[in-house]
Amino acid sequence: METKRKYWSDIMIALDAIDHHLAGIGTFEQYAGSLTVKDAVERRLITIGEAVNKLMQLDPDDVIEHGERIRAFRNRLVHSYDATDDALVWAIIKNHLPPLRRSAESHV
Repeated sequence: METKRKYWSDIMIALDAIDHHLAGIGTFEQYAGSLTVKDAVERRLITIGEAVNKLMQLDPDDVIEHGERIRAFRNRLVHSYDATDDALVWAIIKNHLPPLRRSAESHV
């Protein structure tokens, strides 16, 4: 289905952008200290969450690893922006984006 490929492509573009924004950022302290980088990364995480949401709506039987958690985190970023935890975002970047990239690569 072409629409599914588009959403997976959107996820890949967002992941690439996150990598670009994090170039030169090697530690949590550097990340937490850069408002510009945090804003850019959070924006791309919102895009990823929305694309995952669309994929889940298109094909509820197609399991996306941590799909519900990705969608819930997107909602948290959008609706509870004032309670965003930099440490949680950093953990997501380090622990959860690499497996998501592997999954996206297998779909585009």
